Amino acid sequence: MQTVRLVRQLTITLLIVFVLALSACGGGSTAQPTTAPAPTAAPTAAPEPTAVPTTAPEPTAAPTTAVSTGEPIVVGLLTDNSGLLAIYGPMLERGFTLGLEYATNGTNQVAGRPIKVVVKDTASNPETGVSLAREAIESDGADVLVGSPSSPVALAVSAVAAENKIVYIAAPAATPALTGENFNIYTFRAGRTSVQDALTMSAALLQTGKKFVQIAQDNAFGRGSAGAFYLTVKALGGEFVLNDTPEGVGTVFAPPDTTDFTPYINQLLDSGAEVLIVTWSGTGFVPMFQQMQQLGVFDVMTVATGFGDNQTMVNGYADAIGSVGVSVYHYSLFDNPVNNWLVERHKAVYGVPPDLFTESGFNAAIMLVKALEKTNGDPTANGLIAALEGMTFDGPKGKYTVRPEDHVLLQPMTLVRLLNTTDPDFKFFELVTLFTPEQTAPPCAVPAALGRCK
Repeated sequence: MQTVRLVRQLTITLLIVFVLALSACGGGSTAQPTTAPAPTAAPTAAPEPTAVPTTAPEPTAAPTTAVSTGEPIVVGLLTDNSGLLAIYGPMLERGFTLGLEYATNGTNQVAGRPIKVVVKDTASNPETGVSLAREAIESDGADVLVGSPSSPVALAVSAVAAENKIVYIAAPAATPALTGENFNIYTFRAGRTSVQDALTMSAALLQTGKKFVQIAQDNAFGRGSAGAFYLTVKALGGEFVLNDTPEGVGTVFAPPDTTDFTPYINQLLDSGAEVLIVTWSGTGFVPMFQQMQQLGVFDVMTVATGFGDNQTMVNGYADAIGSVGVSVYHYSLFDNPVNNWLVERHKAVYGVPPDLFTESGFNAAIMLVKALEKTNGDPTANGLIAALEGMTFDGPKGKYTVRPEDHVLLQPMTLVRLLNTTDPDFKFFELVTLFTPEQTAPPCAVPAALGRCK
């Protein structure tokens, strides 16, 4: 009965969702009413810097012992400080800034060459992302690209990187296509994929019911995440009661800028599903949950999604206490030297602890610096690719490995329980399960014609 009560409270959260097949779980066959995570405020605003602006730091000193030319290594950081995902841009930018500081011991240079960061706001728009990526390369002299929060932007930027034969470290965009069907040798991940999210929480979902349906935003992120969950849930014995085709992936898709979710929610209610998986990111999350509550979704099915950033947790999850779900990263869950340094430094500089996507930006900087150290400061692609493939490093969540065949970043993943939404230090969760990188390693999805998957 304890398990059943736990399952009834399960409102697995997510901003980025995906597939899994961890330990098998049985499940009830009847719908379990779910406590609605009732949004109580307007969509989350981007966290306000309390001290230092979020722009990347300028090199702290001119190169003094340049091994090669001594010229700056230029990084084009593509982020979102406006648009649908503006809440995530500062997290990425702050993480990358502090990651450079950490990895270079505060010098912001490698082999005598300073690292110069040029920040570009893509506004979550792929066309803008392409334009700004080209601008970074052609006008600013970017040697490497990093970012962005938006999966459609990341896919577009990845193509620009390949076209220009420079390395692109993607973070925190989670679409599996980036290192799957759209794989190119120049693109690496510094965050997880939606498949790793799904592998973390799908087993728990199967305890709540066997009949599933999904709602997702109609873009690369939503389709990638929905596809991942579709495959994982089916592999574990679940069934999808609506749009159960390889193209439909059991999902109702809605435009990312939707504000009226009524027609989409009605399809969910008519489906007869016991479990609803939600894949959504950005400001539409809160109104969607408000409308789901108004239309009674939580009275007839379990709603599963991923835990979000700290401010969204405060504003939208007050009624979801006790629920269990995946957390991409939360600063309070990891006690290791790297995370402790990040938390302390982030509080000192910005006045708040690191947030949901700070960690992936931090990882990107560590990966870049470690690779440049191996090439003695040479940022050209051949050397960096060789240095990055198979790289292992210690980061905020523990040990990470860049898988050579598809450039997926294997990493620890956490299933957590929500304890409160009012802690002044955002200590909302307790750890339920810490999965090893191997337990949530997604299958290699690089096209077979490239012959990279083992």
